[in-house]
Amino acid sequence: MPGQNNNQIKEKVVTMEFSVVIATHNRKDKLRNCLTAVSQQTIPPIQIIVIDDASTDGTDKIVTTEFPHIIYHKLATRSGPAAARNQGIRLAQGDIVAFTDDDCQPPPDWLEQLAAGFARHPEVVGVSGYQEAPDHLLQTNPIARAEQIARYQRWGKAAHQAQTGGYEIPGFGTNNVAYKRQILLEMGGFDESFPVAAGEDADLKWRITEKGHQLLYLPLKVTHYRDYTWRAEWASSIRRGIGAYWFEVRRGHAPGFGRITLRLGKRLLSFVPDLFRWPWPVPFVRLLSRLGDVVGQYQMAFMLNKNNHIGNG
Repeated sequence: MPGQNNNQIKEKVVTMEFSVVIATHNRKDKLRNCLTAVSQQTIPPIQIIVIDDASTDGTDKIVTTEFPHIIYHKLATRSGPAAARNQGIRLAQGDIVAFTDDDCQPPPDWLEQLAAGFARHPEVVGVSGYQEAPDHLLQTNPIARAEQIARYQRWGKAAHQAQTGGYEIPGFGTNNVAYKRQILLEMGGFDESFPVAAGEDADLKWRITEKGHQLLYLPLKVTHYRDYTWRAEWASSIRRGIGAYWFEVRRGHAPGFGRITLRLGKRLLSFVPDLFRWPWPVPFVRLLSRLGDVVGQYQMAFMLNKNNHIGNG
């Protein structure tokens, strides 16, 4: 906001009340690292809320024993991350609800930077950064490097610039985002109809911006400690494809088999220039990711086609 000086920004930052919500399922060791990072913020949240989506690996013992200050709630049956985060929203008391994932580690000033974003731009209802692999893996792991390249290809210079806007700006994945609690309540939280853990965050971003609300993206990194293996990348890509297809379903224009096949052709053709653009084996990782995404879309299209056929029969 014009006319605000640094002291005014700092005063607003220290008075903001954050509730941090983390959904988890069977990742107790990674969750431990995440909770340690969130517990050591320069601006402490008033609540850290863990919603355990029916874990069976002893997550409850770790949270209640090692982090007694944390609010822990376990769902009786596996319900998915959207439902888990919605439960966290219901338990949140802060004016702002921040989300990160159980396999992520925010920097010590994560909440402070998010708060400063809200303070400088009171017109926005959400502030987000991005997620990326640890620096050492970006140098040595082709999966991590390919993921970084894909982000740069999609967003270009925008990935490095703070900016306000609508759905077109980067960010707003649940690994690194904060929304005003009131807007989450008005929107009904995350759409629990998404069949996998993918797409529900983009859907929420879409619905919020379709109402005319403004968002703020910051080049603020949360470190992502997912499994950077070929097998994990394949499975993750299929989930992204399923989530992307369901996102289109919710917009009312799900692609048919012909359109998905055209997407497959374009992605196969993109492999050729990648061979000359990126070092081995990054082009093959990119191809794997693109094919997995299409496989996920085909799976959803077949499922919906089958269900419609059964329903019409």
